[in-house]
Amino acid sequence: MPADVVSFGETMFRLTAPNGFRLENAPSLRIYVGGTESNTLSSLARLKLRVNWISALPANPLGKRIESELRGHGVDTSHIVWTAPNSRLGIFYAEEAPDPLGIQVYYDRANSACALIDPDAVPYNAVDNARIVHLTGITPALSEHANTVFQRFLERARAQHVPLSFDVNYRAKLWSASDAARQLEEACRQARILFCAHADASELWGFSGSPEQILRQMAARFSIAGEPKTLVLTLGSEGSAQLQNDQYTAEPCIPTNGTARFGSGDAFSAGYLYAYLDGPLYREAQTHGATALAFGNALASLKRCIDGDIAVITPDDVRALLQKQEGRRFR
Repeated sequence: MPADVVSFGETMFRLTAPNGFRLENAPSLRIYVGGTESNTLSSLARLKLRVNWISALPANPLGKRIESELRGHGVDTSHIVWTAPNSRLGIFYAEEAPDPLGIQVYYDRANSACALIDPDAVPYNAVDNARIVHLTGITPALSEHANTVFQRFLERARAQHVPLSFDVNYRAKLWSASDAARQLEEACRQARILFCAHADASELWGFSGSPEQILRQMAARFSIAGEPKTLVLTLGSEGSAQLQNDQYTAEPCIPTNGTARFGSGDAFSAGYLYAYLDGPLYREAQTHGATALAFGNALASLKRCIDGDIAVITPDDVRALLQKQEGRRFR
């Protein structure tokens, strides 16, 4: 069956110290599977869309753990490029603490299987019948090999007239703001849906002002005459905003007591993409006033309540939260 969404990117192990411990004195580390693209796809798969994740993994128990986790959520992993058993799985270490200490992240991902992927081994034709391709600005920062694959996916999507969803997702520990701004320009212009965090819009391109002013600055820079484009700005605790068909709208965040921050942005992207692709649950919620932004905010709010990087949610979870927000029952 053709996929609704196809994505390429690295998925790693996140090793996290228990609450209240620093990495230097942690008695143990918790293992989570996490990667921004696969986090997004996992949420979409759990909402019953067909999704296909493409990447490279070492053919050893660590790589198999990643595959098993994603497949368990419903992600199609049949296009993984398997590399030698002695190749590396990317890892990042994390401390999660309340502010003012906050989250601390330390990467150990250089020369990973994904970073050293052979561009000629990747099945780019997986894009051809997809409804949308979802990529992020993390991937081209990993290595020349990963950037080559990223560029080929852009080219394939253009050639096959498959829309692009692109999340800027700037990582300062991987490359400079000037390098990122320059190298992500093409993807930002090609994107049918462009996701960007408020902080990234400011740091990479110097956009400033109200959310609407920032979105209009983004439109002026990245829009192509005659081609439809939706720009989405995430605003943290303030919610999210969009510019679509020259119309500005915004939605407040949905309050949550959850503190699990990893993956909440990916959950938002999944919720918005699900709505954009007119998923059945969104059609149901839309009749009661829910918007694509609200749907994304709902998934982000739920993810904050769930440990790990993947939003382990069900359609009933999303329905219940949206019904609570709308103050009425669907159907």
